[in-house]
Amino acid sequence: MALGQITTFDNAYLDSAYFDTEYDTNFLTRSREDVQSIIIENGIFATLIRQTETTETMGDVTDISETEYQIFVSIQDITKKDRQIHEMGLAVPGNSKAFFFHEYPAVITGETSLIVQVGDIIRDLDSKTWRIEQIIAERKIESLEVFRSAVIKKIDLDQ
Repeated sequence: MALGQITTFDNAYLDSAYFDTEYDTNFLTRSREDVQSIIIENGIFATLIRQTETTETMGDVTDISETEYQIFVSIQDITKKDRQIHEMGLAVPGNSKAFFFHEYPAVITGETSLIVQVGDIIRDLDSKTWRIEQIIAERKIESLEVFRSAVIKKIDLDQ
């Protein structure tokens, strides 16, 4: 199966397709471009909201500000094949898995380059919102990240 034909991520396939070969600089670039094109074609356009707390000298939070960035993300249900997520105790109702670029450039975010992190909030075009609960994998070639996957928790359970 050619990588461009995949409509959902299969970690085992990505591991064998990308991570069992020797590293070269062009391979890293091509790998990132392939994964990003899958996320764009099969994922959704969403808003990432990053909250920043302002504290006073005694440590009390005085203000929480939010900055919004535009991203692409692929959100999928957690399946029985996601053993790592089950073993971590994160396969609970309201949780899903998500796949992200290793880094979002300013041309996509509208601001600056951005790496998703735990605590970020994702809002889709239907106003469904999730919080990134845990980064479960930073898929790498040698020591350079190709893409990032995470467990996200739906935080608007009434929808």
